[in-house]
Amino acid sequence: MSKERRKSSARKGMRGQMYFHVLSILILAGICLYLSICLHAWEDLLLFGRLSAAVILAAAAIMICLVDIYMFIRSVFKTMAELEHTLNVLEESAREDGTCYEESDGLMRQKTPTELLQVLLQREAAAQIMTKEAEINALQSQINPHFLYNTLETIRGQALCCGATSIADATKALAEIFRYNISQKGAMISLKEELANIDAYMRIQSIRFNDRFTLHSDVAEDTLYIQIPKLLVQPVIENALKHGLEVKRGKGNIWISAFRTANRLEIAVEDDGVGISPTILKALNEKLAQGQAERLGSSTTSNIGLANINERIKLIYGTDYGVTVLSAEQQGTRVILSLGILS
Repeated sequence: MSKERRKSSARKGMRGQMYFHVLSILILAGICLYLSICLHAWEDLLLFGRLSAAVILAAAAIMICLVDIYMFIRSVFKTMAELEHTLNVLEESAREDGTCYEESDGLMRQKTPTELLQVLLQREAAAQIMTKEAEINALQSQINPHFLYNTLETIRGQALCCGATSIADATKALAEIFRYNISQKGAMISLKEELANIDAYMRIQSIRFNDRFTLHSDVAEDTLYIQIPKLLVQPVIENALKHGLEVKRGKGNIWISAFRTANRLEIAVEDDGVGISPTILKALNEKLAQGQAERLGSSTTSNIGLANINERIKLIYGTDYGVTVLSAEQQGTRVILSLGILS
């Protein structure tokens, strides 16, 4: 059953429960009125002191009616309390990620609960669209993966038999990357798994460029099992190689580091490549901070990749997180990914 159908069924169930309470109260009230007026139940009790069956029935009906009224009022207040709690959580979350306020006529005003709910729904809709696109891309890439795994393993075996260890190593690394990219573990994986995929990627690049580039890692132990979006860091490494180090003469280095605070994970990828000019760097950071993924000033692959990563982070964690780029020409570039920590 789809999410929309479950929500519709829940709403119908709540309305049905409310209608049942109201109808039962009306029926019991009618019974009490009938027993009291038509059967003169209370006259027998008050004037003659007789406890007749009509009196007992009337008293029982009144008690049941009172209990039903109490249950109805309790359910209404419980629903109101849950709604109030939800709105408080929404407001607190919006205050943390910066969407609680907006500028109007030069002044900052707090958004109403309705406006906050609309922002949340828009964010959820955007996230669902990106998830669907990722699912479509994954389906397009899943062309008999077992056949491809077996083919790569055959090539590796032939290479080992011929003594071509570098070809065997490259084939093994390629199989690991391929398996990681199309695995069905979901959109979130541990940082440790992402680092293993980066290691396989760098083994291939090391063979391709004859050990020209070196990867250095300084990742805190308490960050390894934090869940992050899949394929979030590897494109940054690829950008560093392609746009920072490949165009540089001589050897190059990439440093990847990660540390955590109480509610934030910081991942940094740094290279000693050619860097970015101050003008382009300023424009890039401004648009990344605003989350303008589709309107980045440059159409380079590097900017498009960073924009996609930035947009994914903001959709998952909120606008208070994202990508920041630091760079100096002929010295290198540092890309910082700021993520929340999901429970």
